[in-house]
Amino acid sequence: MPMKLYAHPDNYKTKKALICAKYAGLEIETPKGGAADQTGRVPVLETEQGCIFSSAAIARYISRINRCTALYGQNLLEGGMIDSWVEFCTHELEVPLCAWVLPVQGVFPEVPEATKCAKEDVKSAMTVLNNHLLANTYMVGHTITLADVSLFCALLDGMSLVLDDAFRKPFGNVMRWFTLCLAQPEFKAVVGDVKLCGGGAAGAAKADKKEAKPTTQEEKLKQEDKPKTVKPKSEPKPKGEAKQDKKEKEQDETKKDEKPAVDPVKKKKAVIKEGGKRGVEIEGAADMGGLQFFCTSVDEPEGDIELLLESVKAMNEKSDPTDEERKGGSGHVGKMVFSAGIDQLAMVAYVAEEKQAECSCQEWLEKVLSLFGGKLVSSSKDYCQGVIATDSNKNIFPLKIRESLILEANNFLRKKGLFPEDNGDDDDEMVFGDDDFPS
Repeated sequence: MPMKLYAHPDNYKTKKALICAKYAGLEIETPKGGAADQTGRVPVLETEQGCIFSSAAIARYISRINRCTALYGQNLLEGGMIDSWVEFCTHELEVPLCAWVLPVQGVFPEVPEATKCAKEDVKSAMTVLNNHLLANTYMVGHTITLADVSLFCALLDGMSLVLDDAFRKPFGNVMRWFTLCLAQPEFKAVVGDVKLCGGGAAGAAKADKKEAKPTTQEEKLKQEDKPKTVKPKSEPKPKGEAKQDKKEKEQDETKKDEKPAVDPVKKKKAVIKEGGKRGVEIEGAADMGGLQFFCTSVDEPEGDIELLLESVKAMNEKSDPTDEERKGGSGHVGKMVFSAGIDQLAMVAYVAEEKQAECSCQEWLEKVLSLFGGKLVSSSKDYCQGVIATDSNKNIFPLKIRESLILEANNFLRKKGLFPEDNGDDDDEMVFGDDDFPS
């Protein structure tokens, strides 16, 4: 039975809940006239177990239903960060935007002083977002979360009605993020095409820059009498010399674009060092949390499948307790390790011999690869390798899909009873992800 959402259909807060529902794979009905016919409080989400009111509570509830979507983050820290941005959205962005937008929509008369203050407050909030998105694709982590959905929906009416070209111009990072969100099928299905506000101050600014046309005969004569500046013509170079200059310029540009060659020996050494350190961390996490399997990512291989295999082998090396700097030690822990490069996301799955009866290494990796049409490169009982190629046409980018694949790898293990279940009884549960073990 689908849930029912009683809300104003055109309200941005309603769209927030509906986008979350699309990601969670939920069927939600919005009865026609439901909001107008109600005298009580809206929005209200009607479920089989009871009702939930307030748009923030509804969005949080829907985001938490399906953990695979990671709308509420990959771990407790990300969940806290999402809450921070949702609160920021409510108090720092939505309040001034409503003061600016609602008079334009005719909800209440404009108060010029309030509108002026609202514009400054919106500009301050947009500056905070723009600075954050300078180094981040999404608000939290590497996938869409409730933070992105909340902020996107809060900006919707503003982008259409008041945030014109001139206002948006300084916020390039915000616009790149907004366009990226809008391109997602889940957003598109709810909000459709969004026509950005293009007139207003932007048109006035352009008009001011244009030189005024003379209106009287006297003014025309004055303009004609002004001395015209003529740029001196540069003498053409001989053909041979011109070609040589062009060739040298192209060579200089090529040299600038070329990256310094990487020493393969040093690179492999760095990969093994990172893998050895990560192995010690995995061993500690497994001992502390009673884990039999673990999923994580490493940076040094940069999507190279062979280097990633070396990294995983370094994790599995036997650790010598007497060493000053311990390495490896996690050979008894099954693992799937990811490495993102420009051209592909590389993956290596490992299953220890004593666990191979419970978990097939190949089946595990193939399940994860199937989400984005990946390719199995090599397979054995203990080690399997695979890659997923970057495909901009299908919106497949290694960094973007990595976290969702880690979740999928863990879900495969859960179904086999090889990964701790989330029973919802303990707020201090341990959820290990890539961000818990910084390099």
